[in-house]
Amino acid sequence: MTSSMKLRQFLFALLLASTGALAQPAPATAPSTDGQLCRSSTNPDLAIKHCTAAIESSKANSEMLAQWYVLRGAQWANKDDYDRAIADQTTALKIDPKTPRAYHHRGAAWSNKGEPDRALADFDAALAQTPDNPQILHARGIEHAVKANYPRALADFDAALRHAKGNDAQGVYFARGRTLFYQSEFTRAAADIETAFKAQPNIYTALWLYLARRRSGLMDADDLLERETRRIRSGWPAPVIALYLGRTDPASVVNSATDSDPVRRRELRCEADFYIAQSHLIKGDRTTAQRLLEGMQRDCPKNILEYEGSIGELRRGR
Repeated sequence: MTSSMKLRQFLFALLLASTGALAQPAPATAPSTDGQLCRSSTNPDLAIKHCTAAIESSKANSEMLAQWYVLRGAQWANKDDYDRAIADQTTALKIDPKTPRAYHHRGAAWSNKGEPDRALADFDAALAQTPDNPQILHARGIEHAVKANYPRALADFDAALRHAKGNDAQGVYFARGRTLFYQSEFTRAAADIETAFKAQPNIYTALWLYLARRRSGLMDADDLLERETRRIRSGWPAPVIALYLGRTDPASVVNSATDSDPVRRRELRCEADFYIAQSHLIKGDRTTAQRLLEGMQRDCPKNILEYEGSIGELRRGR
């Protein structure tokens, strides 16, 4: 997981790793060292440099040229430059329309820009070519969840789990657990999120597991949060755990949600508002929670996990 739990950015990292876009060996007919380094470089700036050189060399066949554009687009996305990422994936598809990875990565970039309809269209196109791909099913399910189409989201997550292996399944269980949480199926949500947490303990997963347990009425949810986060409770969002355990107050959590980078600072404040809203819901204070969640809809970036959560929570309150 990324430290900020950017929903779509994390999703994109999963897609990139799962498709092996940067890890697979260069083809024997690679036209140049730049082409090989375009594929193997993990530093985004270096990879973009070499991909650009490979593209401009005019020595690649159309299939390889499409691959260089896919790889460069992936690295633009790693730099949060989603417009350039989309442009490169679009060029790749013009060169070779049968490039499911280009649809896959372009869909992730649209998702990062907060455009779920365009993301869904690309994920649909990718799945038309690879219908059993668990990463794309996972990705499409998340977009359905963002649009509050929970039955379709669950159907995609169920399908993804039928085909997922290893670490792929962990993210799907977490996503399915959140979707069940939005449907007020808190006990089932806790079971899925616990599976994800046991596979890869993470402070954010622990927070969602606590919320599902607490809202399902589990009496020892606080004790479990205390015990399960003891070794991972450092930095942000550790103040949220302190809030849930009754050791601090919402104002202190807000004061802790800061960073020198204004973009990151905005994300942290939105995360704080979401988790504080959850603390008010647990206490039965829907009015304060509603105000915070509605503020998130106005002020927060659409590609963070907590924005998805605010949609689900507001929909529940209608």
